[in-house]
Amino acid sequence: MGVSKNNTTAFYGKGGAGKSFLTSMVAKTLTDRDNRVLQMGCDPKHDSVVQHFGGAFIPTVLGTWAQFSKDGKEEELAPEHIIFKGKGVYCIELGGPESARGCGGRGITFGFGLLEKWGLSEWNFNYMLLDFLGDVVCGGFGTPIARSMADKLIIVCSNEGQSMYAANNIASAVRYFAEQGGKTRLLGLFVNKDDGSGKAARMAEFLGVPVLASLPVIPQAEIAASGETHPLIAAAIDQVIDAIDNKPAYVPKPVDFHEFMCVLSGNAATMDGTAVSSDELWSLPEIVDMSGIPNGGALDHRYLEAEHDADKLLVPTVVSAGGFAVPSADW
Repeated sequence: MGVSKNNTTAFYGKGGAGKSFLTSMVAKTLTDRDNRVLQMGCDPKHDSVVQHFGGAFIPTVLGTWAQFSKDGKEEELAPEHIIFKGKGVYCIELGGPESARGCGGRGITFGFGLLEKWGLSEWNFNYMLLDFLGDVVCGGFGTPIARSMADKLIIVCSNEGQSMYAANNIASAVRYFAEQGGKTRLLGLFVNKDDGSGKAARMAEFLGVPVLASLPVIPQAEIAASGETHPLIAAAIDQVIDAIDNKPAYVPKPVDFHEFMCVLSGNAATMDGTAVSSDELWSLPEIVDMSGIPNGGALDHRYLEAEHDADKLLVPTVVSAGGFAVPSADW
């Protein structure tokens, strides 16, 4: 396919890192600034765009195709059946197979195949934002990188180890396909739920890319009390948009993640707290010697019990509320 004529940016990161929140905020802000924006959710759980529809789920590409196919009308399937508009933002959810009945990555690849057939790269949008699950390493979820469908990529992560591990894997994919002639480049990291430890920022240094913005944990009550977009969130969104519009993107440097974790204070240490080099790591039996720990190293499990109130369960709807399908003449 090659890079779209639209400004196309992919947002990647571990599940729960805040990709959908960031993508949706960027999409809404760009739309409020009189841009035509398409946000595409590329995750089987298809919840990327719910903020634009009052929490409702919109029909997915794969689900709609399956229904048309069941009715023998798959050749009649068209973009206006799967593009919905919520709060001014044009939205698509690729979706995925039913649980344990298919491969999510292959579903993503199939969905993109349909969109490419419909001329995705030529659609009339100022910005296309792709929200991708990033802690799955199968090829389907790497489609925008492998096919150069996105010209820029932003990794959303926290300072937590698994989140940084996923970030490193994503950067590795960008580097690999760049070396094969791919066009997708990494803009940098967005550090969400920033605890001030600086670990993700150090990861960015190792990768040779910048931290585009960081956002601390903001209490929900404080967000609600502001009445509008919280100033810290608004500032971070502005920084991300400025990066998309004006900042250079890079082929990231390789990082041995295990060695990287060893140089971070507190991740690998002797019993007295002295930092351990990666060369020394495997020769220190005291790291796994539990004899000096109270209770012989027995783990103290604490379970937090929560009351289960069936009357308060929130069940998401499966059709869009407040959104509508967009005829092909309008997109």
